[in-house]
Amino acid sequence: MIRKNPNSEKSFSPDDLKFLTDASLARLGKWLRLLGYDTIVFSREAGREMLRVAEKDGRIVLTRRRDMTGRQFSGCLFLITDIIVGQQLKNVIEKFSLIIDRKRMFGICLECNEKLNPVNREDVVDRVPPYVMETCEKYNRCPDCGKIYWMGTHPQNALEFMKQHIPNHLP
Repeated sequence: MIRKNPNSEKSFSPDDLKFLTDASLARLGKWLRLLGYDTIVFSREAGREMLRVAEKDGRIVLTRRRDMTGRQFSGCLFLITDIIVGQQLKNVIEKFSLIIDRKRMFGICLECNEKLNPVNREDVVDRVPPYVMETCEKYNRCPDCGKIYWMGTHPQNALEFMKQHIPNHLP
């Protein structure tokens, strides 16, 4: 179920859409962040407050709670019925015609949803394992939580997951 679906004939880039998921969809939220989409995971109980946050920020609500579809809300709400995160991701990509841009992937902190900033290798020498320091050249840091990211096995595993679950949507 969806209310107020954006124009389905248009494809949407990460600059066009922002999402808010309820806590039960935290894994889906991380996948949307990984793809470069601004996604807040609402950690408190889904309800009026969550809808107010979404409306204020112009976010699309993704929820598994059927009762949310009957709430008074002028924004866009999409009911997620699948329990498998790969299928959830596929459904959101297809419903909103999301564009997956490899240049935008891995650009948002998976923990706090902030855009990552490039950081010099020398600045992370004490913050990453020695093997990573020997094998990786480029690093990013979250300006909020300080977490360090690099292109290691996690991005490779994420790409394999996407090839398995959303192969028709990869660039």
